[in-house]
Amino acid sequence: MLKDQARELHRLIPDTAYRTYSEYASAQGEDVVTKARGLTTDAILKEVLDSGLRGRGGAGFLTGVKWSGLSHHSCKKRFVVCNGAEGEPGTFKDRFLLRKNPYATLEGMLIAAHVLSADQLYIAMKGSFKKELSRVESAIEEMTSLGLFDQIKIKVIRGPEEYLFGEEKALLNVIEGAEPCPREAHYPPYEVGLFGNLVHPNPALVNNVETYARVSSIIRNGAKSFRTLGTEDTPGLLIFTVCGDVARPGVFEMEAGVTIKHLLNDIAGGAGAGRRLVAALSGVSSRVILAKDFDTTCEFGALKGIGSGLGSAGFIVFDDKTDMGRVTQAMARFLYVESCNQCTACKHGLRTASAGLDKMFSGSSSGARDLEQVLHGAKGAPQGNRCYLPIQGSRIIPSLIENFRTSFQKTKKDFLSTSPYQIPKIKDFDEEKHLFIYDEAQMVKRPDW
Repeated sequence: MLKDQARELHRLIPDTAYRTYSEYASAQGEDVVTKARGLTTDAILKEVLDSGLRGRGGAGFLTGVKWSGLSHHSCKKRFVVCNGAEGEPGTFKDRFLLRKNPYATLEGMLIAAHVLSADQLYIAMKGSFKKELSRVESAIEEMTSLGLFDQIKIKVIRGPEEYLFGEEKALLNVIEGAEPCPREAHYPPYEVGLFGNLVHPNPALVNNVETYARVSSIIRNGAKSFRTLGTEDTPGLLIFTVCGDVARPGVFEMEAGVTIKHLLNDIAGGAGAGRRLVAALSGVSSRVILAKDFDTTCEFGALKGIGSGLGSAGFIVFDDKTDMGRVTQAMARFLYVESCNQCTACKHGLRTASAGLDKMFSGSSSGARDLEQVLHGAKGAPQGNRCYLPIQGSRIIPSLIENFRTSFQKTKKDFLSTSPYQIPKIKDFDEEKHLFIYDEAQMVKRPDW
């Protein structure tokens, strides 16, 4: 019973979207922004640290540690930034949350502003996220009318379509009016933030949509309550996206620690009639997860333990009818196209990998030697890199080739008979039909953007 109560207290996505802030506030039962403003910085930080909340968008860094470091930064000019540029293939959780409940995220940002004594907030999304932008702007108007943004400025940024817009250093550049290209790796946002320099660094706290929303829930209901959910490694609830070869694709909010098998088979409906699931990818950042590892629990540590990762909890699922060679080709091209070309080894290595795979599926490959060049290109991509993208390529491409090598051992006729795989860069979601709509323009995007 206590767990059931905790799930309801910390659940972010309602069955029916909250239409107004008053409707949301009535359901929650407590004004968490006013509550937070009555607490000391140390009290809030302790609650976030005690909750064990890990960032809901990448490597799962401890949120409380990140906030604590920034709260003690010597520069008093600080910014709070929400990364809503969700572009990881196979992921739709932040956009779904903003459509259903933008208020929790904005509350979390206001709590962060109180902790950091920040008076300027930014929430950055792709300009194509029309529904989400409308909901957020409407929510800001409502909350402003109630005085929650008094003495605080918040700006909504409409950014470009590029994948790297979601990389936090590139996102700060976009806010400053520049291209979505990552800054040098030794200038992370918590050291040099917005409109800053080495003398006046103006550090920025950057978290994603779900992470801020989880903080709101934790301060309202307590770290102890949050800790009753999930696992020791990954406490709380997660918002999963499951797409690909399953009967019931969708966005599902569940406790961390469920097995991949339970998520894919019991929640997302499993494979179609006469088919079986063979693999899954958690976005394009980690090694492939094979069916033999589907008993692994969905938590950061467990997935790292099998050589993969949880990332943004978005799973792309493949059955035994899917050509994994074509999947590899699509993943390699996506990373090559989205590389910004600031780091020569990244663009060159991923171009070599992508071109080699294209050559195979055009029927002009010479065989094993070309495959070795693909591997060489992918593994050589991360050299002095500014961001994580080339590391992604060095992991996902070799893992697919190593585990599905027979997909690359075909005759010319076999290669030509297969169809290209459309990478699931999600454009929209029809909740009633459990149908994701993919961005078809991605397949023809040029690599020299």
